[in-house]
Amino acid sequence: MKSIMAKIKADLKRVKDHVIRERLLMVQEACKYNLRVSANTFGCTHGKVAYWKNRYIKNGIKGLYTKERSGRPSKIKPEIALEIRRKVRKHNDKKGWTTKHIREEIYKKAGVTYSKRQVIRIAQKWGVSRIKPRPRYAHSKQKDRDDFIKKTKIS
Repeated sequence: MKSIMAKIKADLKRVKDHVIRERLLMVQEACKYNLRVSANTFGCTHGKVAYWKNRYIKNGIKGLYTKERSGRPSKIKPEIALEIRRKVRKHNDKKGWTTKHIREEIYKKAGVTYSKRQVIRIAQKWGVSRIKPRPRYAHSKQKDRDDFIKKTKIS
């Protein structure tokens, strides 16, 4: 256990990514204390703590990184996707990009047509659009909303 603790401390000094640091701290806590105590400290289940501890013991610091998920491969080649992403991110601050413009740019550069929803997902993955919740009761009348709120309030 002492060699693992020394390794964890050395890794904590090197790692900058906050997600990996949290997982490392979770493993460190799990080495010192019971899994359930560690889980309560981090606000998660003891299974999650055991999972990260076992992955760290087997694979070291590389085991704490999130694995790539399986799924359908992208229709856009990675080089072209990177080029489009750079262009969109570069001009995002000045004039902004709409989903329609990103979709047109993808079609122009890669010759691939995506649905509007898929383009939104791609833009979110690239970090160029915010995930916005839909407005509640957007098309309802103000009077109806006020009446509803009055009815739901506990007297």
